[in-house]
Amino acid sequence: MTAVLVAIGLGVAMGVLTGLGIGGGKLLVPVMVLAMGLTQQGAQAISLAAFIPTALAAAWLHWQAGRIAAPLLRGLAPWVLVGAVAGAWLANQMASAALSRVYGLFLLAVGLYELWPRPSDRAAGAGGRSRRRGRARERP
Repeated sequence: MTAVLVAIGLGVAMGVLTGLGIGGGKLLVPVMVLAMGLTQQGAQAISLAAFIPTALAAAWLHWQAGRIAAPLLRGLAPWVLVGAVAGAWLANQMASAALSRVYGLFLLAVGLYELWPRPSDRAAGAGGRSRRRGRARERP
């Protein structure tokens, strides 16, 4: 029963974070490794598989809101696919401990980036980032 409750809580948290554009895997992977005893590769694989439906749902809502630039997406998508295949292959070649360190360094770098002030933060005033940031097109 406890495992079911943990899965429900993690699933909801991952979905909310993904919908916000944060990426639920940043929460899910460490919890699965530290609390559930999975290997780094296993946790990342489950996170990626669980990400598919949440990403599709969130992407659809962002598409409906007019925030996806289709030409950019068409240009990026094939190369993201190539990178995903290469990254998955590399992750399967690495020892779990080494992959955990690489993942931790990535999370640290992302965290530092998010804490660092950017020009768009100053333009938006004391309240944070500009509301228009990331909009690909305006809806009529």
